[in-house]
Amino acid sequence: MKPKISLIAVLVLFAGLHQVTASSADQQLAAANNGFAFKLLKQLAKDQPVTNIFISPYSASTVLQMVGSGAAGPTKTEMQQVLGTTGLSSDAVNAANRDIAQSLNSGNTNIILTIANAIWYRQDAPVKPEFIACNQQFYGFTVAPFNLGDPHSADVINEWASEKTHGKITRIAEGMMSVDTPRLFLVNAVYFKGKWAEAFDAKDTKDRPFHLRDSSQKNVPMMTQTKTFTYRRGTGYQAVRLPYQDENLAMYVFLPDTNSSPEKLLGIMTGDTWQRVTKPGFSEKEGTVMLPRFKLEYSVELIQPLQALGMKLAFDSKHADFSGICPEHCISQALQKTVVEVKEEGTEAAAMTLLHLADGIDVSPPNPFQMIVARPFLFLIEDKQTGTILFMGVMFDPETN
Repeated sequence: MKPKISLIAVLVLFAGLHQVTASSADQQLAAANNGFAFKLLKQLAKDQPVTNIFISPYSASTVLQMVGSGAAGPTKTEMQQVLGTTGLSSDAVNAANRDIAQSLNSGNTNIILTIANAIWYRQDAPVKPEFIACNQQFYGFTVAPFNLGDPHSADVINEWASEKTHGKITRIAEGMMSVDTPRLFLVNAVYFKGKWAEAFDAKDTKDRPFHLRDSSQKNVPMMTQTKTFTYRRGTGYQAVRLPYQDENLAMYVFLPDTNSSPEKLLGIMTGDTWQRVTKPGFSEKEGTVMLPRFKLEYSVELIQPLQALGMKLAFDSKHADFSGICPEHCISQALQKTVVEVKEEGTEAAAMTLLHLADGIDVSPPNPFQMIVARPFLFLIEDKQTGTILFMGVMFDPETN
């Protein structure tokens, strides 16, 4: 399958067509998802300064696009603007989501990458069968009506979450069930486990100083590797691509210069610059990379950052229009939980996003280079085949979980 993030020329070429082909819709959706990814991480970094953040923008955009297929009027317009899908029909978005998920779930034996979706709805909820059928067709939903007013129904969702994330996220529905529980849950899960194409040698891992934002430092286990890397020396940062065994998925690590910061670097990065400028600027270089070994669990309520980005009506009990799902409902909660562990052998990461619907100019680097990731940095995990950013984060302190 061809890479699925479009260049501007491709977008312009297809803009005048009334019919959007499947491949161009895939490209446009991947580009839209990555644009949303950078916007969301910027907003969270603004809302939670000097905080370790780890999100799956792909998981968030997928579940929002699923519920967006049942939105109408100004509610749908706002969602499309924030998600970057204006100009794409719901059918095109749904089909492109299916294509991307099928590619991600292709079953490469060198890594584990799975995508899963589910809907649970209360038995008395007037959920339109067309919405259920659409999501079963395009998103492969597990669909189940049951008594969400039963406190034990949380166990069903928690068990599903644990199964789909290999035990990494287990209690996402805790405290959410009551007689007044929302009528509809939509959930997306992403799980990834991959070994590095070339593992770090544990014998080379040593405690070294990591410089914190407050000018203090602490010793953390730093993995070390010297070889030929896919590397970039950008204006105000260094970056390296660390591939996993299938060579398709990779982690990108961005180390801001000492006079910069993750926030400044995020400020100049968008989905468009990522595709047109940043990725093409990488080349093969001999050098040494030192990277902290770290583990992080993160949880965030997404309503406030989404509202700040302009998605307001979807959460407004008086004005939300999800008439394609069920009448007089709005999104009452949008929660994402994630976990990531980076070590010598590779990376394991999982994300779960849950929605409730309720009524109511480059500088040439030295050769060899040194990239000692011993101060706050950005990182992301991208699928090269689809061009999709699956996970991304900001790390200020590797030993704060």
